[in-house]
Amino acid sequence: MSTRKTILIIELLLVAGISFQSAQAIEADEAIRQTAIQTFALDTATYQVEVLSSQLKSSVIALPEMTFRPLSQKEPIGLYTVIATITRDGQQIESGQVSLRIRKFAEVLVTADNLRRHDTPSAGKFTTQRMDITSLQEQPVTTFEEIASLRMRRNLAKGQILTTSAVEPVPDIEVGREVAIQCSNGLFSVTATGTAQQSGSHGDLIRVKNRASGKIIQARILDNSTVAIAP
Repeated sequence: MSTRKTILIIELLLVAGISFQSAQAIEADEAIRQTAIQTFALDTATYQVEVLSSQLKSSVIALPEMTFRPLSQKEPIGLYTVIATITRDGQQIESGQVSLRIRKFAEVLVTADNLRRHDTPSAGKFTTQRMDITSLQEQPVTTFEEIASLRMRRNLAKGQILTTSAVEPVPDIEVGREVAIQCSNGLFSVTATGTAQQSGSHGDLIRVKNRASGKIIQARILDNSTVAIAP
């Protein structure tokens, strides 16, 4: 046999070996897990997939043989069910329901102490931790810079994940603050003293009580001490 033919045979064997390796069967649960990662384009640094149950009988499966059909249109996270089908040489070998638990993780801010409503947060009151956010219904805060100019909207206990809905802008005017009420029609301007009945920021309409008359009126916030009667 010529040297050239020998080389060609070796090359063919190597290619066949690589092809065999790529289609090598692995344990069923691992095949299901990897198929989920590929099918739903899950970043393994963020998501973890666990097989809860499977109706498939095969104990080993080659990845190219398996496909998924989700039973719902929801995002693949949390408890998730699919129909897994195994096809070999163009023939369906078996099909069965598979239940998955897909967990999502992220580096987020976690309270290092109890925080009270209207507290001004500081960097030392939080730690950054990798947390399971699978069931989190609100958007988590990932860096302190996102909330540096805000304040707490509600109480948070130590060890809780900070979310965007737990903070709010600091209002220009707080409830109970004394304000100057301006009234102008273009020809003259009158100023009276009042008390804010609501909190708000520049441009907001709030209720204000006129100290002289005792009447409550609607006024628009001009700055941190002045409101104007709404037209």
